[in-house]
Amino acid sequence: MAQTYDVDKMVKGGYGGGGYSVNYYASSTQFGAGSGGGQTAVKFLQNDLWHRVIVSGGGGGSDNVDVGAFMSGDDGSGGAGGGLVAQIYWVDGQYITTKPANSTFGFTFGSGESAQATKSKNENGVQTALGGYDKSGAGSGWFGGFASHHGNGGSGGGSSWALSMDAEIPTDFIPAKGPFFDQPDSKKYFFSLNDGFIFTDVKSFPGIREGNGRLVITVLQFVEKPSLRSNCYWKFGYEILFIQLISQA
Repeated sequence: MAQTYDVDKMVKGGYGGGGYSVNYYASSTQFGAGSGGGQTAVKFLQNDLWHRVIVSGGGGGSDNVDVGAFMSGDDGSGGAGGGLVAQIYWVDGQYITTKPANSTFGFTFGSGESAQATKSKNENGVQTALGGYDKSGAGSGWFGGFASHHGNGGSGGGSSWALSMDAEIPTDFIPAKGPFFDQPDSKKYFFSLNDGFIFTDVKSFPGIREGNGRLVITVLQFVEKPSLRSNCYWKFGYEILFIQLISQA
């Protein structure tokens, strides 16, 4: 069984399933490994991973505060999140090309991998960890990325996804084991291409966000009553939604 670091001493990943990093200070340049970025998702009907309809993947963390020049010996950059196929990561200046997060595969559904002391808990992950003080966490997404578990390596980004006509939808139960691969949840994806929630003209754009906040979108289900019908129906509905969002801020 793969060992883990003390979770209370790790750096938590971004909101929405980002992988945790571990930072044991070694020198002025060998510390500060980045944790994985969290996903941004739109969900319909229920607030769980199997009701997501649009997902923007988060980027993977780098190995330390001084990753060196791009493609140099100490370059341990993390992979960019997003796209139907996310970037993986760099180790000692070499880009790793195997096992990117995509529409049907990754570390686990909805979470990026956290740093481990000896090896990945996922049989598809890295099975020999190297280094002990600055290991990064992977980005979350539709499927989360894998971590390198390497003191000179970054971690992979998470994939993006949208419920569109050409979307690849896993048909079996989809396990969502969390950043430490220890959660038992597994369900089938709720929607199909026949449910009327299909998005069109879906495009993916890179983006940079500062801070560590989160966005929660609340969708209210309106119940029509004859006494409330008027020419101002949509204005009335908008005012209810606005008040609801303010009250949760």
